Amino acid sequence: MGDDHAPEEAQSVMDLLAEHVPLTLLADLAAAEPRSTEILHAEGLPEDEWWQDPDASESGEAQEPHTA
Repeated sequence: MGDDHAPEEAQSVMDLLAEHVPLTLLADLAAAEPRSTEILHAEGLPEDEWWQDPDASESGEAQEPHTA
């Protein structure tokens, strides 16, 4: 196959997944099908709600998703 960048690109994706970047985000960025809503429906939410601030739940503050 003529694509010398494929192994490097695959490793980049694996690195992002290892850093817990959601697969749905990577799928949206790649404009791949199925879309993230379909993946979420099929896989469901993770048990570990990493986007929630654990300190906010202890203090009674409203929980907001973390943003980059």
